[in-house]
Parts: sequence; structure tokens; C-alpha cells
Amino acid sequence: MDKGYVENGFIVDLSHAKKTSEVIYELSRVLDMPESKGKQICLKLGNIDLSNSELSSIRTLVELMESKLEFISTSSSQTLESASELDIKISQFTNELTAPSFQNENVEVEKALDHIFGENDADTEKTMDQEKVSVAYESDDISAPIIDETEVETSEESLNSREEIEKMPTLYIRKTIRSGQSISSDGNVLIIGDVNPGAEIIAKGDITVWGILAGIAHAGSDNNNYARIRALKLNPVQIRIGEIFARRPDTVNVPYIQKSSEYTPEEAFAYKDTIIIKKIHDEN
Repeated sequence: MDKGYVENGFIVDLSHAKKTSEVIYELSRVLDMPESKGKQICLKLGNIDLSNSELSSIRTLVELMESKLEFISTSSSQTLESASELDIKISQFTNELTAPSFQNENVEVEKALDHIFGENDADTEKTMDQEKVSVAYESDDISAPIIDETEVETSEESLNSREEIEKMPTLYIRKTIRSGQSISSDGNVLIIGDVNPGAEIIAKGDITVWGILAGIAHAGSDNNNYARIRALKLNPVQIRIGEIFARRPDTVNVPYIQKSSEYTPEEAFAYKDTIIIKKIHDEN
């Protein structure tokens, strides 16, 4: 296996984990989700060093949770050696999807998104109300700090970063991203469709999903904490903006969201080492 994609796959990104206990804890949480049952797990381990016995325990955990460890991705030589000894497949995640361009439809799509997400409004930040939809810390603590709007995108660094993101090329994809599929871009990503649990979107710029985002999303992948993630409905398993990581809180147990013709778009952004999810254009 060398293409980084399997049918009936489920991507689990644990590349942020610094020690084995974090890998086990986060993995057990994800595998406890109904949508991961019976899937072939594609595990991203980053540069963490895992011994033969530790990796064996991880594989056993996956099997006990009614799934199968299909392959791992790692930059650690020790973990690579352990995987080889255990006959665990190694792979690098690649984009297996054809990404069609909209050509003449680009203008219409951008105008529609501007209308939904308010990108043509110079005072976009003023549309954010103080009611929090969800606030997730890197730790397990969930709270709702008061946001000082004067600190959101007002510094010279943040303004420059946002300007750089706006100049990035945009990858347009018009299809549902299914479990086990991974999309990556050196710019922004715009998806017209849903991102299912177990799928992964990585972008150096912003991520916009005109549908339900229920998989893994990593915006600002080059450590840009000023990137944004937007969707008609945000219900990600894991979410990252730059160097800040968060996962679905324990209190949010909504593995599937009922389809609806009416959504209030949501946006995730980083604020003081926290990822905050807010409604956009909430009239209430």
C-alpha cells in the first residue's frame, strides 16, 4: 500500500501527539465513534517514536474497537522499524481525487460564497455575535471566554497573514469527500459538497465547505494561525488551525447530522491558542 487511500477507510490524524498515552487516548476516543466501526483505519502518527510493543498495543486497540489498522504514516525511523517488524503497511497520504476546476463558474461560486460568508463586507468581524457555538482547547477543558473583538485580526501580523491567504490559489472541488479520502492544497480549498467522517482536508490557506464538515480539517498547515475554516455545518472529528489543535468535545455526541435545506454557516478561527466556532450572520 503506497497510495494513502483505501476503500472503506477512515483517516485518524494523531500527528500532533507527543507521547504514546496521547496516541492511545485520542485513538480510543475516535474509534468509539459509530462511524469508525468496521472501517480500515489509516493512522497518521507524525514523528512520535513507537516501540514494537507500543505499536502492537495500538493495533490491538484498533481491533478491539471493531476496526482494522490498514496502514500508518510516520516520519519516525523507530516507528517505521517497529511497523516493519510487525508487518504493518506504511504509506504516505496523497490526493487521490481529481479536482475539477469550475472555469467560468468560478465567479458565480465566489459571489455566492461572498453572500453566505460575508467576504465582501469590510466589517465582517462585526457580524460575529457573542454567543458561542463551541469553544475547544488543546486540553480537555471546554469553556467560553469573552472575545475582545479589537484583538481579532487587528494586528499587523494578522492583517498581513490574511492578505497572503487571500492571494493564494483556490482548489475547487465539487463532490462529497468520503471516508478514507485525503485532499491537500498549497492554497485555499473550496468544496461544494460534504466532508464525511474519516476524510481529511489540509490547506495552507482557508478551508470552505459548502456542506457539512464532519471529518478532519487543517487550515493554515504552514503554521498560519490566522487561517479560517468555514462550513454550512461544522461537526469535525478533529480540527486544526496553524499550530492549534482541537477535537470534538465530549459533550458533542453528534456523529451524524440530519440533512436540512436551511443552515446557519459557521466559522472556526484561532483566538489566544483556542479554536472558537461561531455562527455567521446569525439574525437572532
